[in-house]
Amino acid sequence: MYGNKIEDSKLPDKKEKELEENRHIPKKWRKRDPEKEPLGHKFKMITDKIHKHQDEALRDDDLTFSQMGVLLCILFHDDSPITTGDISRIIQITHPSAVGLINRLEEKKMVERYPNPDDSRSSYIKLTKKACDFLQKNKMYNDQMDQELISGFTDEEVKLLRSFLDRIYSNIEKF
Repeated sequence: MYGNKIEDSKLPDKKEKELEENRHIPKKWRKRDPEKEPLGHKFKMITDKIHKHQDEALRDDDLTFSQMGVLLCILFHDDSPITTGDISRIIQITHPSAVGLINRLEEKKMVERYPNPDDSRSSYIKLTKKACDFLQKNKMYNDQMDQELISGFTDEEVKLLRSFLDRIYSNIEKF
């Protein structure tokens, strides 16, 4: 054939050919290969699914996953006073984002601010009775979701999973 002959040394290997053939296919349609996905990507996919699921479940209560994170942060802060700065550090968001979330929760009567006697520039945040009642009601949903997440795992596997996740979190803290 005139002008179409390719030398053997220039033939693309199987992988290059596969990549070239898939270039026009949108990524969302490409076949997923879990064995090759980076662990960080797997965590992101899991987080996104949980976030979406939680947002849908909280929609009827006019709350978001992020707002729920603030409520849980306050709840699990061992009954000691907590400031907006503390919340932003614990859930790793910017201070202005924490202020916005707290403002919206305050509008919904889920949190209250009260003066910090040690620092007039800051205030403490506490849960209202409405928030405590909501969290108690929501605990059953969260427990059910946790059970669905570990469905099919043995007790020993769950214990190992928790240990592995704690270790991964500890490793990330070192970055």
